[in-house]
Amino acid sequence: MEFLITGNLQGNTERLKGLIEISNPYITFVLGTSGLKNPLKLNRPWFYVRSKNDDVELLSQSDGVDILSRVFMTKEGVSFSGISGVYNPTTIKFTRSEWIKTHKKLDKRKQNCIFLDDLEAVKNFFRKSGLPRLDMFFIADDPKKPVFKEIINLVKPRYLFFPSPTYTKEKQGETTFIGLEPVSSPKGKYILRL
Repeated sequence: MEFLITGNLQGNTERLKGLIEISNPYITFVLGTSGLKNPLKLNRPWFYVRSKNDDVELLSQSDGVDILSRVFMTKEGVSFSGISGVYNPTTIKFTRSEWIKTHKKLDKRKQNCIFLDDLEAVKNFFRKSGLPRLDMFFIADDPKKPVFKEIINLVKPRYLFFPSPTYTKEKQGETTFIGLEPVSSPKGKYILRL
């Protein structure tokens, strides 16, 4: 079973479609900034994690699935999860409802920020899954940020994917961290065989 994982799409949908046509993956994952001008219809299973400047409404009209802190498992038993959004030192102290109650609204600039309830959702879904660890975990931010440490230690992913300005692959403990360049780069894609 093959999975295609890409870095920031940055509006380069033709490159993504070409990679899918060539690799014919079981599932495709897009990390970080999509840069879409129109909804993206791939007519096949694909998931994404939102980044800072993604248009939530436009992505919701696409046929992909926002991971949204949920835990998924394929019928073959491959598990994956992630967190949509980016770390913000202000929003991380609040749940969305607390933020709205305090600030009277959730403005567009904060839609793609990680809130406390995003972190709690990953923890709760993972604990309820009964899994000892996840096969894959996806984020749209730097995994070295302290907010991700507790989550990574809890879910113990075999592979953790994130967008990066340069390709990186490093094993830390039992987790392989893979940073992918934008999809337009030769190092902006990764085929994972499980």
